[in-house]
Amino acid sequence: MDNYTKEELYELLHNSHALDVISNALLYITFNINDVDWVEDCCLSLIDSDNEDISGLAITCLGHVARIHSKINKQKVIPALISKRHNHNLAGRVEDALDDINMFAIN
Repeated sequence: MDNYTKEELYELLHNSHALDVISNALLYITFNINDVDWVEDCCLSLIDSDNEDISGLAITCLGHVARIHSKINKQKVIPALISKRHNHNLAGRVEDALDDINMFAIN
């Protein structure tokens, strides 16, 4: 992916119906955007996706955010992650993300 504005990335995340486009945009955001609050919001907006691949990737990306930036809004992110524990297809990813948050996020 080339350089994108936040607006373009937001459009890719929320207006595309192609799994690969959404996945690539989410990964790009996670690893290339330094606005932690915005990245968190993007990830959180996708954890309730009807597509479990997208939801799972958004969960994993929240763990990456904590690892990369050494911070995350725990009051907002942890309850959202915990709400996904009931889904056995996502539970492992939730636990991994929570482990990353507990290990790497200083705040």
